[in-house]
Amino acid sequence: MRISGFASGMDINQMVSDLMRAERAPMDKFTQQQTFKNWQVDAYRELNTKVRAFEQSIFDRLLTPSRFLARTGSSTNESLVSVTSTSGTGNSHYTIDKVDQLAKAASTHSSEKINGEESIDPNASFKDLNLDSMSWEPGQVKRDLVERGEDGVYRLGLEGESIGESPVVRVNGREYQVVSDKDDLVEGQVFIEGGELTFAPDDVSENARVEVEYVDPNGEGNYTKASMSTFDANGKQQTHTMFITDSDSLRSVMNNFNNSPVGVTMFYDEHTNSVSVSRTETGVFNDGGPEIVFDGIFPSNDESNVQGQAGSGEGKFFTDFLNLSSGTHGAQNAKFKINGLETERQSNTFTIGNLTMTLRGEFEQPISVSSSVDTENIVKNISEFVEEYNALIEEMNGLVNERQNRDYPPLTSEQRSEMSDHEIELWEERAQSGLMSRDRELQSLLTNMRMTLYQSVDQDQSNIRHLGDLGITTSTDYLDNGKLVIDEAKLQAAVENDPEGAYHFFAGSGENQGIARQLRQDVNNGSDAISRKAGGSSGRHQNHQFAIGRELNQLDTRIENFERRLAQKEQRYWRQFTAMEQAISRSNSQGDMLYNFMFGNGNF
Repeated sequence: MRISGFASGMDINQMVSDLMRAERAPMDKFTQQQTFKNWQVDAYRELNTKVRAFEQSIFDRLLTPSRFLARTGSSTNESLVSVTSTSGTGNSHYTIDKVDQLAKAASTHSSEKINGEESIDPNASFKDLNLDSMSWEPGQVKRDLVERGEDGVYRLGLEGESIGESPVVRVNGREYQVVSDKDDLVEGQVFIEGGELTFAPDDVSENARVEVEYVDPNGEGNYTKASMSTFDANGKQQTHTMFITDSDSLRSVMNNFNNSPVGVTMFYDEHTNSVSVSRTETGVFNDGGPEIVFDGIFPSNDESNVQGQAGSGEGKFFTDFLNLSSGTHGAQNAKFKINGLETERQSNTFTIGNLTMTLRGEFEQPISVSSSVDTENIVKNISEFVEEYNALIEEMNGLVNERQNRDYPPLTSEQRSEMSDHEIELWEERAQSGLMSRDRELQSLLTNMRMTLYQSVDQDQSNIRHLGDLGITTSTDYLDNGKLVIDEAKLQAAVENDPEGAYHFFAGSGENQGIARQLRQDVNNGSDAISRKAGGSSGRHQNHQFAIGRELNQLDTRIENFERRLAQKEQRYWRQFTAMEQAISRSNSQGDMLYNFMFGNGNF
């Protein structure tokens, strides 16, 4: 703390403060320049975000075939045949002459009540239900996630335990067939001996998830075993087997099978005291054989090689307790005639030539279905592109043509302290004008985009070669600064007449590059130029990586050096005033002494 002015009687603090205020005038200009540069960085980056969004919109609307050439399907009777179409579909027409039958899923239910006349609680454990119709085997069910050893062998950590008959092995959720002979193992089979699992060569990947469910016959507990099989689209059997303990409930068992790969839906109906099972997919998958197999085993040419046959802990949960039987259970394919051809499908929804049809009923009167280019969607994409282009160039022209108001420089901290919030807001609104005034990069981008849109594209198979052929022209009002104007009737007619030509006019590649591709390149170049000036994208996030950032670094250095000089100058002022105070103090002291010498002793 400095204490001054005792000798001179002057307010030294105020005098030094006033002197330093004058000395700081150049510093205020530096900080104002710094503020203005930061405003510019923010403004350029905000604009660049919009430029990049426009570039992405060009790609999405005009360069993506699936969106530009989106197609629509139509049916003369949507209530019986509905249609959807994809972008790869050509203009096509089909006649579905008749539908003899719809596809149905296999389904069945208990042939008798599963517990006599009395319904059961599906959420209660079998132990609590104490059902006489359930048969149990003694043993403890265990489930292990088996890890691959360094020697490539999968081993169960039995630790003295024994493994009962008919273990269940799943690899990545798929159930494998447990065989009793490891010779000539094929895909989907596994041999277990001494806790070691042997698979067919290259059947199991190094990172596969291998799970084993087995029974320790010496452990405490009761269990039974249930399995269900269905068939996939290739007619291959897919099986799910479950060890059921007396702690499980009917609900948990049904959920286990509902979530399994066999693709079924099970539920218990308390009113009828029955269980219903149905396939989630319609159609016939096992031609000539059962569609759902209960308490069955894997098919094998050598049945003696298959573990898990009758007498090895294979309970009859589905067949004896739930009273379900294996069979086709009403599965049928959809049968119909299309363009005179009698055919069938496993599902009521099918695709022909990328045209997806869904049969919703049987009928004998012909129904026509067709696909065509969705011209309304093309017109919408082009119109929205024009709107976005006009909005972007309007904003850019406004920024380029806005003059900087030099009468309103950025406020200093001292000036802000003397103004209200509303006054600060009004001042900075004027101070931030002209941040991009006469910017060459923006002017160049505007010029390049305008020139690209004026270009022609030669197409051998189309008469669409200029924007004008699509009904798009430049506004005649010079105040619009090159905005585009659409003749909607002409655009609609041109697109309906030649949708492919419209697409290639925008998206063509090679020698006759479409204008949207060229425009996208112009926008990319302009965005990169803005990034080189103000950073924020293209990996330019540090000040030294873009032009304004380097100017800010230079200003920081100048401010730092100037602050150091100001500190030195302030110290010099204080030394000078301190010396003055000391001199005045000495002078006052000498005057007092002289006065006392001459008048202080009373001799005169």
